[in-house]
Amino acid sequence: RGWKYLAGELGGFSPPVSLRMPSRLASRREAKAMVRLSTLLLAALALPQSSFAADRHSAAPRLTRGRRGSAPETSRPLLAATTPKPVGSSVTMTVVQIVNNVAGAGILTLAAGMAAGVGWVPAIAICVALGAISGYTFYLIGASCELTGTSNFKGLWGATLGPRSAWIVDGCIALMCLSAAIIYSGILGDVFSSLLRLAGVPASGWLRQAVIVSLTAAVLCPLSLLKDLSALSFTSAIGCVAILYTAAFVAVRALDGAYTAPSELLASLAPERAPSFALSSLTRLDSNALVLVSNLGLAFIAHYNAPAFYMDLEARSPAKFARAVAIAFGVLTVLYTAMMGFGYATFGDHAASNLLLNYASSDPLAIVGRLATGASILFGYPLAMVGLRSALVGMSSSLSAEPALPAAARRAFRSLAADASRVPLIVALLAVIAAVACAVEDIGVVVGVSGALLGAAIVYCFPPLIYGRARGASTPQAVYGLIPLGGFLGVLGTYVTLRG
Repeated sequence: RGWKYLAGELGGFSPPVSLRMPSRLASRREAKAMVRLSTLLLAALALPQSSFAADRHSAAPRLTRGRRGSAPETSRPLLAATTPKPVGSSVTMTVVQIVNNVAGAGILTLAAGMAAGVGWVPAIAICVALGAISGYTFYLIGASCELTGTSNFKGLWGATLGPRSAWIVDGCIALMCLSAAIIYSGILGDVFSSLLRLAGVPASGWLRQAVIVSLTAAVLCPLSLLKDLSALSFTSAIGCVAILYTAAFVAVRALDGAYTAPSELLASLAPERAPSFALSSLTRLDSNALVLVSNLGLAFIAHYNAPAFYMDLEARSPAKFARAVAIAFGVLTVLYTAMMGFGYATFGDHAASNLLLNYASSDPLAIVGRLATGASILFGYPLAMVGLRSALVGMSSSLSAEPALPAAARRAFRSLAADASRVPLIVALLAVIAAVACAVEDIGVVVGVSGALLGAAIVYCFPPLIYGRARGASTPQAVYGLIPLGGFLGVLGTYVTLRG
């Protein structure tokens, strides 16, 4: 049995005739001796084979040499090498993981981006074009990991653009998580204030702010202070279900005519939320299209996680990763185009930055959508806070060792990165996030600015720079053309968003 196992593992290898196990043994003593010999041979021959497989499919080898006089360091028991298991995710699973990671609350803002003044044909073309560009730059990150042998975004930056500037990566991720937390707080205020009004709570101008402050103090702060978030791992599934349900009910309401013909739902809407198609056009295109571009910049962003997806891909290669990314971003493009189109087809020029605000408080489909969205954000919020704090700690650690900074600044960064600062830092960040979410009632402003600036940097500018350094002189010049495009979209997108 041992030789049969090795033959399968080593590609048809068979032992010499003199070493093959006899079909019948003369005594139990000989049987025990043969078992011991087979076990030793099995361990000795299978270990190098499994170690080679581990080196191919992981960022770090499974067996490393310790310091002189110390025992070797192993990541798993020795005998575990005799029972190899599949390593990594299939292409299908990678597609599902990428879609689940990228798609988020940004889909609620796309109809408003189109309502800013974009015709049907240009809006769909923009969505498809940015989906293709975002997928291509996502692939460039994975291909750069293959060229450099790195396994995370910060390490990739250090290997290509230099370790001294790697704090820029943590800074961008920190801003990304901060803007996401502000958007989440704003959506929570919108969703739960609508549900409270439906439950009979008197409407007031301060209800949204009271909801944000109350949820932050009573729920978000205790959850964000948890050190072990493994109990919240289910939120990924809830978020996926919430997004799929929201897309489905938006499509249903666009097709069933509940908000077009005179109805109780339509009559209950405020005039600024009721459908209006005065500016609807098939081909209209002007500078306001940059609002949609900025919203899509945030909706497609997740490029800092591309190294993790590439490293986890089974039998990874750039070609295989390209196939997974093409399918994933194709699915995302279809999903975003559908959400944008169905939302605009229902409410037209009055589509809100948070599309859920357009639907009547008594709409049963919208009630379930608000509950699902609120629950997914409520329990997924601590994960965004972990990312925010981790990025700030990483940036502070890098800057604390920067000799060009004053000594006082380096001490401040070291203090910020210390474990003792964990609780005060989280509480202070939550206070800032709640204050900004209360002050900015339109989440479209935060989405537009963060999508324009961070989308330009992380989606359009950083990947070509990294890939160009990783590949060297053989890099196609067209890759570098994305850098000025990102700068153009970032600056003008921010200006148009703030002007609006």
